[in-house]
Amino acid sequence: MKQNHITLLLLCTGALLTATSCKKDLFDEEIYNTAVAYNFMIDNADPDHDWCLTHYSATTIRKSDNIVNRVQLLDANPYVTADAQIVAESMVFGSGERLAYTVPVTNTSLFLVGYDAYGNDLGYISVPFATPSLSVSADDFLKPGAIKTPTYQKFTYIYESDFPIPGDFDYNDMVLRISKKHPELGNMFVVDLTVTLEACGADEVYGAAIQLVGINYDDITKVEIVDGQAMDTGYPLSRTFTSGDVLTRGRQGEAVINLFESAQWALGRTTDELGDIAVIHYNVSRNTSEKSKVVAPVTTTYRIRFKDSDVAHSMTFDRIDPFIIHQSSSGGIWEVHTFAHKFDATLQNINTEAYRKNNVSWSLIIPMADFRYTRYGMPLGSYNSDNGEVFGAYDGFTGWMRNRLTNRDWYRTVTLPQLVY
Repeated sequence: MKQNHITLLLLCTGALLTATSCKKDLFDEEIYNTAVAYNFMIDNADPDHDWCLTHYSATTIRKSDNIVNRVQLLDANPYVTADAQIVAESMVFGSGERLAYTVPVTNTSLFLVGYDAYGNDLGYISVPFATPSLSVSADDFLKPGAIKTPTYQKFTYIYESDFPIPGDFDYNDMVLRISKKHPELGNMFVVDLTVTLEACGADEVYGAAIQLVGINYDDITKVEIVDGQAMDTGYPLSRTFTSGDVLTRGRQGEAVINLFESAQWALGRTTDELGDIAVIHYNVSRNTSEKSKVVAPVTTTYRIRFKDSDVAHSMTFDRIDPFIIHQSSSGGIWEVHTFAHKFDATLQNINTEAYRKNNVSWSLIIPMADFRYTRYGMPLGSYNSDNGEVFGAYDGFTGWMRNRLTNRDWYRTVTLPQLVY
């Protein structure tokens, strides 16, 4: 993250960085918001932007025969494309099962695939988005040929690491990819989250965790690592951001999964000459150097065992809020959440009141498994209102930021491939 020193001077230095208080005689909210807008590089951004590329709904599936045993809801037709993703699934019993799901806002139709008790696919039914309920029998499914094996839904999460300080907004300080599935077909109390730390382009050490939104610590029996290992295994220093436990309780009783104490350690396992974690960029540049490396991403699967199957069924991507934990230069500890939870104080007692009129997000949820994030220092998009110049990896991002109702699939079309990793 390249710091803009002129901007930092305008932000009244230490007053901005104090995590627990903000003295009015030192902090100027108008100057702060101007500095954020300046660094964001998109003039005339939509003031009511919600930064949301997805929508949520739920459909209750009932069966009217004894053949349909299990169903999967997909974002595309798996008899036509190999790119279909499973967005929800369940065994189907007499009373029906509620399938909750989060899909790209551009998805207006889904596909329900049925299976019999022997695992044979029965075909598909087209289901309009937000259909409240559906009764199905084996005869309702259309089977045009062989099914192409679908994958489980995966989202990409990209971050600036230093809220509330405005940085360069290249959104590659942390890049996570997360997929979700029910690993035990007959046991709907269990959900697997597979988390991949893909990249770290930050100039500071930070930790990360996942807040399970609306789910309490007491709703969960346990969380265990079933594939891979703890991302920060062997961390050599005392902890500041996360506990050593996989599951921890948030300040308001939230369920929180600890990911790592240091992204740099998780990817590089390197210390500097003083014994501190080496601040190196990982997977944000093709040109390697002492301070920029290309390494294998780190993947861990967390198995969450819920006490109630209804809570497990409610685990859509709307409930997954990964967040960064970082320390400012004055010693205050901050959290960087997804936009819907921008001002949450999950683990730290943070006073964010002074920043609530600012509508810029330090993170983005991209409903795409293989989204190509930008290289270090490269913008997703920029717009200069003085000359109308548009620049960046994704022209559509600039259009979407200026009008939240347009270009809502911008992340699928790269404008300048040389700017993305």
